[in-house]
Amino acid sequence: DEVIPPKEYLGLELRRGQTLRIIDVEGQQVPDLVCYNLHQPRERLSTNNSRLIQKRWLLTTGHVLYSDEGNAMLAITDDTVGTHHASAGCCNDFANFHRYGERGTRNCLDNLAAAAAPLGLTTKDIPGAFCPFMKVIQHPDGAYEIQEPDSKPGDYLDLRAEMDLFVA
Repeated sequence: DEVIPPKEYLGLELRRGQTLRIIDVEGQQVPDLVCYNLHQPRERLSTNNSRLIQKRWLLTTGHVLYSDEGNAMLAITDDTVGTHHASAGCCNDFANFHRYGERGTRNCLDNLAAAAAPLGLTTKDIPGAFCPFMKVIQHPDGAYEIQEPDSKPGDYLDLRAEMDLFVA
């Protein structure tokens, strides 16, 4: 068990067949997740392929997160929330500057890069993240908004590794 403090990160190895359970301890929390083939880190998560292959924007129990090479990486085996964001983004210093007018704020991209550093990766190697529990509403006019997550304390998402992975 690992508890990730707010604004921090974790990198870990997950072997094929093992399950990673992400628990929202406090409720309405959102982690960002990326992963890499442990043996060939150039193969990495692709939320774009995950959506295209399954023809879905929302991924939940029974769906798969695929790599940029089209290989199954993580299967969603249990999900108590059902709302997750898979549009390949994550907060970063550049976007935060345009959104909030500040530079140097702690952000998801830098955290993911720090977690993936043991593989020799940098921010340029971080793919778009899968964001468990994140609630994004798309409006008919093309606009979107991030709303408060529906997750409550104790809600979880189970992801079974379909290959040996490094997960950040």
